[in-house]
Amino acid sequence: MNPKTRILLVSFVLLFASIAAGFSLDIGTSFHIGNLNFEKTRVSGDTGFTGTTFPWGIDAFINQNISDGLNLHTAFFMDPILRNISYTLFTYRQNFFSIGVGPFFGIFNSTATVLKSGISTAVRLELPGIMYLSFRADSSIGGRLIQDGDYIQERSDVSFGYYIRNAICSLNLLTKRYTMKTAAGESIDSLTEYSFKTDIFQKNVPYQVLLSLGFHKLSKLFVESGSTIDHSLGSLVIGTKVDVFLNDYLALVFVLDSSVYSFGMGTLVGVSNPGPGGYLFKASTGITLNIDNIPRKNQ
Repeated sequence: MNPKTRILLVSFVLLFASIAAGFSLDIGTSFHIGNLNFEKTRVSGDTGFTGTTFPWGIDAFINQNISDGLNLHTAFFMDPILRNISYTLFTYRQNFFSIGVGPFFGIFNSTATVLKSGISTAVRLELPGIMYLSFRADSSIGGRLIQDGDYIQERSDVSFGYYIRNAICSLNLLTKRYTMKTAAGESIDSLTEYSFKTDIFQKNVPYQVLLSLGFHKLSKLFVESGSTIDHSLGSLVIGTKVDVFLNDYLALVFVLDSSVYSFGMGTLVGVSNPGPGGYLFKASTGITLNIDNIPRKNQ
């Protein structure tokens, strides 16, 4: 059994063993679509951005408290930048800190590399009710791109937050990067997001609202014949996320990120507010189910 298969097998065994143990369990899924993305088939000769294609995808997750101080979170995402990814994160929590680690996989992103292994890590330091600092990093193992179709997936997320009455405010930096070997050289898809978020909540209110304001830089670089061709789009984005709690066990989630103003950079200089009616967006909708709170007929 090769190392990649062994890691995957152990992850699934641990996952299903913990689910069978009967601790608190949440599951969820969502669908996302939007035109604030480059097409995967984009080539270096493209000189414009129309915003008239709408890539879509689905996500799914399982979240489980194995014990008072140990949590398991596993998920599958169809990400516009990172492509298909799956990870399992085991997190140990105490009052002032938490630390997490687990396997990270790229799945069916290339015929040359059906399963790409990696590692996920997360650290959070917190003064409860006052402030927190968190860091998350996912990265493929191995940095060499040898044959066409080889790729590397990288993601990092840094957040500093503080608590005010009925809200959590945070400053955030999110980066994603997908590097792939091609016949002409390399292509690099990346996204950098700078944002300020306010998560608003109130006790006994059946919904929760998160508002965000940020700058997103979407890029696709082509490294060919010793030169780099830069296709980039900068956007000022306003985001809204609403969680609606229908009852104790079922919640609906709605997310909409809208570009207020977008402009081209690199070879896309001169592009301004593309898309139908000049509107670029990313949207998703999903459900979350708390298994433990589902009423039982015999209760």
